[in-house]
Amino acid sequence: MFRLTLSPEKSQDEHLCPKHQQRLQLFCEEDHTLLCVICRESKEHREHTVCPIEEAAEEYKKTLSSHKRKLSEEMEELQSWVAEESSRVSTLEENYKNQTEKITSTFELLKQFLDKEKQQLLNKLEKGHEENMKKIQEKLTKLEISQSTHMGLITEVEEKCQLQDVHLLKDVKSILKRCDDVKIVKPEKDAIVEKTLQSIGEDTSLQEKLLELKATFPAELEWKYIKGYASTFHAELEWKYVRGFASAVTLDPDTAHRSLILSEDGRSVRHGDRAQDLPDTPQRFSKYAIVLGRERLSSGRHYWEVEVGDKTRWDLGVCDEAVSRKGEFTLSPKNGFWTMLLRDGEYQAATSPLTPLIPCVPPRAVGLFLDYEAGRLSLYNVDDRSLLFTFSGASFPPTLRPYFCPCTNKEGRNAGALHILPVTGRE
Repeated sequence: MFRLTLSPEKSQDEHLCPKHQQRLQLFCEEDHTLLCVICRESKEHREHTVCPIEEAAEEYKKTLSSHKRKLSEEMEELQSWVAEESSRVSTLEENYKNQTEKITSTFELLKQFLDKEKQQLLNKLEKGHEENMKKIQEKLTKLEISQSTHMGLITEVEEKCQLQDVHLLKDVKSILKRCDDVKIVKPEKDAIVEKTLQSIGEDTSLQEKLLELKATFPAELEWKYIKGYASTFHAELEWKYVRGFASAVTLDPDTAHRSLILSEDGRSVRHGDRAQDLPDTPQRFSKYAIVLGRERLSSGRHYWEVEVGDKTRWDLGVCDEAVSRKGEFTLSPKNGFWTMLLRDGEYQAATSPLTPLIPCVPPRAVGLFLDYEAGRLSLYNVDDRSLLFTFSGASFPPTLRPYFCPCTNKEGRNAGALHILPVTGRE
């Protein structure tokens, strides 16, 4: 048998059947082979469909031409795809180059900006230090002059006392007058100097200035990359700042609802199965499972953290010390409560109406930062250091108390305790 070939360059011998030495005239459709007339009658091909070579060649030319057209079309599509991907490569390379230059130039600008801010802070610090030292030095100079005057008089009086009677009494009136006339004046404390001395050991002034940087970034830095960096930087600074005001907070058993069980150290509270036999004093909450902190907050800044774990219901915040402890009431700033609450998976700030909160990570511990003078209470997710909510612009009453409500245990589904955490060392 001999397979079909269309090459015109084959020798005449190749057109003969190698088995019968007869001219190849036919084509077998089943086997795709060239046949002579003898092969056609053989048992092998007798039942097969055959046709003249010329007809088969013409038909396969059409088939091959069709395949060629299809391949050519696919080739064009492949070339288009190659061009498209090559363009993507060029675009990505160009974008990489541009972003690299942008990041480099932006952080260089940021460095210049921070260097400038740093120098301004140092200059301000130096100026303030020089002014403080000048004031202190002036006071010291006056005190040293007064000290020298007193020392001279003391020496003169001692020498006078060593003289005999006649000499002792001579000019004694003058010495006594000078002793009576000399006065010491305690130097007045300078408010700025005192503020500086009181802030020693606190890092708040620097952190407050750094917190202001977010609002003073130059326009050239208002780019999404640096914005994200600045936000992260700002959030970290804010976190460190508020935790610098860590305050010791403990629970006041005299205010606790009778169903609440407090730990001996006054740092944990949970809802019990039944009410305890406790006196119903004016200080004790009688309707809701609430307990207040012992601490009375009437000024300054304070921060504390409360572990909520996997509880399904709780309230945390601050309240007016003068709120009614008896009967029903609604949690809202208008009623003297600044609180955040959880109810079966839904977090809310107890505003009027309630403000839904959607934390990125469900908090297992909540940080509370009170700035009394600023009228602000901020609540943070300790787990991811994110801000949950801020009550701002509040006109706080004379005295606030930390507020805790573990809610009822819901037949064991909310049995966990609220636990006041030690802030020191928790990073």
